[in-house]
Amino acid sequence: MNKFVNRKVKATPVQRDGIVEKSSGSAVAFLHECAACWVALDEARRKLRRSLMYSYGDQWGDYVRDPDTLSMITEGELIKKNGKVPLKNNMIAPILSNIDGQMRQNLLRPVCVARDQAESRVGEMMSVAIEYVHDINEMEEVDSDTMRLLLNGGMVAQRIEYGMNPARGQKDVWVHSVNPSRLFFNTNLEDVRMWDLNCIGEIFDLPLEQVLALFTRTPADKERVKNFYLDVAGNEVPITRAMQGDETASLSFYTPSRSDLCRVILGWKLESRDAYCWNDTQKGTWGYVPYTPASKKLFDEENKRRTREAEAAGTAPEDILLIDYTFATERYWYYRYMTPYGDVLQEGRSPYWHGEHNYVLHLYPLVQGKLGNFVEQFIDQQRAINRTATLIDFIRGTSSKGVLVVDDDAFESMSREEVIDEYVRYNGVLFVKLKPGQSIDGVVRQYNSGAAVAGDFELLNLQLRLINEISGVNSAMQGQPPRAGTPASLYAQQVQNSSLNLKGLFDSYRNFRRRRDIKLMKTIQQYYTEVRYIDLAGCEYSEEAKWYNPEKVRDAEIDLTISDGYNTPAYQMLANDFLMELFRANAVDVKTMLENSSFPFATRILEAIKRNEEKAAQGLPMNGISPDLLAGIQGGQGAQTMPVEE
Repeated sequence: MNKFVNRKVKATPVQRDGIVEKSSGSAVAFLHECAACWVALDEARRKLRRSLMYSYGDQWGDYVRDPDTLSMITEGELIKKNGKVPLKNNMIAPILSNIDGQMRQNLLRPVCVARDQAESRVGEMMSVAIEYVHDINEMEEVDSDTMRLLLNGGMVAQRIEYGMNPARGQKDVWVHSVNPSRLFFNTNLEDVRMWDLNCIGEIFDLPLEQVLALFTRTPADKERVKNFYLDVAGNEVPITRAMQGDETASLSFYTPSRSDLCRVILGWKLESRDAYCWNDTQKGTWGYVPYTPASKKLFDEENKRRTREAEAAGTAPEDILLIDYTFATERYWYYRYMTPYGDVLQEGRSPYWHGEHNYVLHLYPLVQGKLGNFVEQFIDQQRAINRTATLIDFIRGTSSKGVLVVDDDAFESMSREEVIDEYVRYNGVLFVKLKPGQSIDGVVRQYNSGAAVAGDFELLNLQLRLINEISGVNSAMQGQPPRAGTPASLYAQQVQNSSLNLKGLFDSYRNFRRRRDIKLMKTIQQYYTEVRYIDLAGCEYSEEAKWYNPEKVRDAEIDLTISDGYNTPAYQMLANDFLMELFRANAVDVKTMLENSSFPFATRILEAIKRNEEKAAQGLPMNGISPDLLAGIQGGQGAQTMPVEE
């Protein structure tokens, strides 16, 4: 269904089997609409860059006006110009690291639960498939990176695709993390669930070879795409500062970040067309078809046929089940890959069964259409900490420290240089001529002024305390020891209450992951068309569930939901202890216990048991399991000290 459109040729709308190949309007008009959405997010991207600068970069990088030259320079340069050292004490990075650690500690995984008990195996099978996709996509790292971007910018997105991944060398379902600086969407969003989203897309900078591999199928297509990027062919890789974020910071919509790359714009839009909305009361199905005389004729002929058959069978007219249809406006998602000149590299209606775009967008916090920023709310406290530290250091550097005051007339037999050398020398001797009634303190005296203005350290401690209170990551959440005399019950309550400060953030991100996994589940159901064995989900799933059967899960979409199954060490230990109690009570046998446990040596023991069962079935002598190994099951020892007897 892909169609190439030249720059000066306008394609006419074509409808084929209900699939729109070319929407109304030109690609240039839609390109400009995408550009307007991207430009509208400029302020959000600026806040993202500033938050990242304070989190991981130069905290004196804000630009101010130089009072001498009236030019714009960074705060750090102005401080250096005034003879000071711009000190910084980054308190934001530890806060973000703590939140990242909290998320990693509470490992969650998607679990498909079938509402119908008869389809429980189907839900279990889908859970295995989703966990497999999480494993090959390294979703723990992807989600951690997405969380950091959410904290710094408030807007994140992930893209779900099926195809060949050159980095992994295999064809599967992939989840791509989207750079917020390359993301655009309609900016009139007010619904936190993103139900009012009608335009979303991304800008890519790709090598010419990759563009040709993605969007050409014939030699003619290859020549056509090369003509789109004549200004890129042959350009050398420019020498720039690597891995410093300069390319992302200086992005523009129409121009690639480097001269040797090709700019490709992907845009999704919720479009509409005239259609018939039909409802088959006999089969219980409904849908849309193009609003054409041919569609109306098909409906009328089918209804006449049903009427004749019903009347022949003696059915009352009011009991005849017909196809109801009426005029309606159908809404559908349409995508286009475009060049910066409006040339369409690839386009079509959504190829996914879910009928939507392949992005999952999340904005937090979003209040009445205004996007917030987690890090931005305590940047002022970070600036105050840096300014106070710099001020204290400047006062220390300019105050008198160990200034020696000497009566010049008291050292008649020594020169000034000799007095200085003798004063600082070990076991030095000074020859002083005291006047009547004069003490040595009146001749040689050392002065030390205060190292800081009174109250500076109190102000610094206040700012350090405020930044933890505003961020919600207090000392109890950071695991710092309590003050002396703090009851254990009170400290436990403080630890529990500290998690409430970030509960909204974690629950919001959990909902984002849930929406992502639902779309991931639908993509798996569509593109996993062959039976496959997946043994990456651990021992807790049945052997039947590890055989993914697309025929069984394809029609179970409405009966599946996504919940979170806990996979933390504490949860695994609790489950293992429960299984051991059942085993000791002879409620389950050793094989059932090992199949459902998470012991690191359970797989080896199961393999040994299966080998013995196979030998017993063949009438061969069996090898026993080492008594040390069985003792290790009950004692919780590792597999390294428990070899299996061959």
